[in-house]
Amino acid sequence: LKFFKKFFLNKNKSFQIKKILAIKLTMMGDTVLLYPAVKALKENYPNCELTFLCSKVNYDIVKMWDFVDKIVVFRFDLLFKKPWIIFLQIFKLYKKFDLAVDFEQWFRNTAIVAFLSSKITAGFKTPKQYKHYLFDFYVPHIKGRHEVLCFCDLVKVLGVEVKNKNLFLKINEEVKEKIKGLLESFGIKEKKFVIIHPGCGIHGYYRQWDEEKYALIAEYLSSKGYKVVLTGSKDDIKIANRIQKLVSFETLNLVGKTTVEELICLVSFSKFVICGNTGILHIAAALNIPTIAIHGPTDANKWGPWGNGHIVIKSDLKCSPCSYLGFEYGCKKRRCLDSIQTDRIKEAVDILIYEKNINCDSCKE
Repeated sequence: LKFFKKFFLNKNKSFQIKKILAIKLTMMGDTVLLYPAVKALKENYPNCELTFLCSKVNYDIVKMWDFVDKIVVFRFDLLFKKPWIIFLQIFKLYKKFDLAVDFEQWFRNTAIVAFLSSKITAGFKTPKQYKHYLFDFYVPHIKGRHEVLCFCDLVKVLGVEVKNKNLFLKINEEVKEKIKGLLESFGIKEKKFVIIHPGCGIHGYYRQWDEEKYALIAEYLSSKGYKVVLTGSKDDIKIANRIQKLVSFETLNLVGKTTVEELICLVSFSKFVICGNTGILHIAAALNIPTIAIHGPTDANKWGPWGNGHIVIKSDLKCSPCSYLGFEYGCKKRRCLDSIQTDRIKEAVDILIYEKNINCDSCKE
């Protein structure tokens, strides 16, 4: 085994790896954070055909990466409705690749896909998941280590050094003009509005700050002369509607109304973004747009905004953070998030509006 690893990791032997499969099916935000590792993987094997196995959830992010040769949208959502489609897709992938890198941190089924599709496999060893037994190479998924660095660790075990850890998102110029026109039609100028993204998706209750507090922050932003734009998925519509009813002015409510490309362009025009631990946080970081990131049960050291210029608001409770795998929350209430008062967010708003020096946690190495 030691001889094989030495042979495989020798850069002079990289020509033997002709087809690579990168796997990531879940979490749009995680996919944004994955960019440096996958780009470095392709650069290390420039003559290889790189195929990315994604899902409908993160396809819009992956399609922006011009170094990916092929994209396969895996329909795991049809597992219980039309399972034969899943089996057909796996059959088409069977032993078609020399190397498969499974970037899923917790999702076990992708380890099976990697094992069936490739001669050599690599992935994470996540506590209590046991999927690493299917991998030829694996690294520990380290609690408290930022996810960008964990992804880089995974390709490093394959001899790939990630020198550039900057994030990237491609701006569609046509969509950009569309969003610019939309903002102008509502009398909203570039950098004179703030995005509030109050929801965290269909399973995001434990990561969502209270909508009444978001409404108070919206009022505060309005008093400072800034417009407020609400964003989110269709699952967040009720939350946004409640905020709209609580404020004394009309916000631009785009919750459930934007595509990923439109959201990216919208974020690029904003002054900053206020949100919990969810995908838009990483979209903003990739665009170098400041964020006020509100963290309760989730670890900001691992899931916080990547880069400088952001403000991370964390709970002072000793039990926070409590979640690692994303579902093992310590209580049935949001005690940690409820402990975060609006004064802390208002202070952060003032820092970003008046561009004061930020003295807060950073997620760089």
